[in-house]
Amino acid sequence: MSKDRNYDRWYAARHVNILLAPTHRLETFGDTIFNYHMVSELEDYPGKIRVRTGRLQAHKPAVIVPDAIKIEVEGLGPEAREYIENLMNSHKDCFRILRYGYHFKSDSFSEQIVTDNLANVSDRVLKAVAAKRDPFAAVVQGEDDPWDIAIVELWRHEVERSVGGNIKELGDQLWKDGLK
Repeated sequence: MSKDRNYDRWYAARHVNILLAPTHRLETFGDTIFNYHMVSELEDYPGKIRVRTGRLQAHKPAVIVPDAIKIEVEGLGPEAREYIENLMNSHKDCFRILRYGYHFKSDSFSEQIVTDNLANVSDRVLKAVAAKRDPFAAVVQGEDDPWDIAIVELWRHEVERSVGGNIKELGDQLWKDGLK
């Protein structure tokens, strides 16, 4: 980790590897809870791998009104908050149609440290999670500090993947409501 926390955040964001993405996209008309598994090697401790597990709750998307967007972060650290704010400032066009889960709530959190190499631990976690066939499970590999940037990147990935289907479903619902 460097003394420049902004560099650390962007470095962590560029080194996220989503090994298993949820097979189910973000819900259009309800909240979505992802079960994440984050694997990272401890800095300065080769062969020590941290496995974090938790749940990430994303609220249902809503149509954005032109007023200020408020971002709430619960259960993630200040690095994740600053990274989200930077994303919002640099990618405003991506967030104008729908607002997704701007209340991050990471709960049911646990972590363990195992001795092995990153590839072996990642493979074991990936196989164990895939065997459960949870459509909302994800396995992410990333930097150990700031680790929660990987969780924000997972969320961003899922927003990008879900937006087309969510817009279509919202449009279909508006059309149906207009016919009533």
